[in-house]
Amino acid sequence: MASDQKMTPEMPDAELVRRVQAGDIEAFAPLVHQHLPVVRAFVALRLPVPELVDEITHETFVFAFRNIAEFEAGRPFRPWLRAIAWNLVRAELQRFAREQANLSRFEQAQLAGFSRGVDSETSSDDAVFLEECLGELPANLRRLVEERYRRGLTGEEIGAAMGRTVEWVRTTLFRVRKQLRTCIEGKVRRYVS
Repeated sequence: MASDQKMTPEMPDAELVRRVQAGDIEAFAPLVHQHLPVVRAFVALRLPVPELVDEITHETFVFAFRNIAEFEAGRPFRPWLRAIAWNLVRAELQRFAREQANLSRFEQAQLAGFSRGVDSETSSDDAVFLEECLGELPANLRRLVEERYRRGLTGEEIGAAMGRTVEWVRTTLFRVRKQLRTCIEGKVRRYVS
């Protein structure tokens, strides 16, 4: 349904919401225009990963559009958007935490196998590839991996020993695990080919 009256970004949210609920989908664009910067900043403060910030912000408005019929037009629109964004951010953080826990358990098992000796007959190709990939790491990163997975030190202990913050240790371990995974996957692809 097209509007007889021209919509402007200054039009009250309640009026725009009523129009969208009545079937005028073009009335949603000014709502996005008015609230996009605030919602994006809200997400960015809670999830500082640039590609995810844009994705979660986009998903917030998609969810709001699809569920606009459930919104009470007289209520403030921005808090509703923030609640949607927060639920999406929380779900993403939970997914990320599960993925990191699974990855960490897998990598600890791989590194434990490596530390028992990759030359034994029971060693898998993955352990051999892990050894090669560890050898390709710079010395300081290899030390970080060894301190964490061979010696079993905590992030706090490693940070103190290396003169770094716990956050640096966690972030760097995350990046190194990702780098090792990519390296191993590349070696597996070459081995299978």
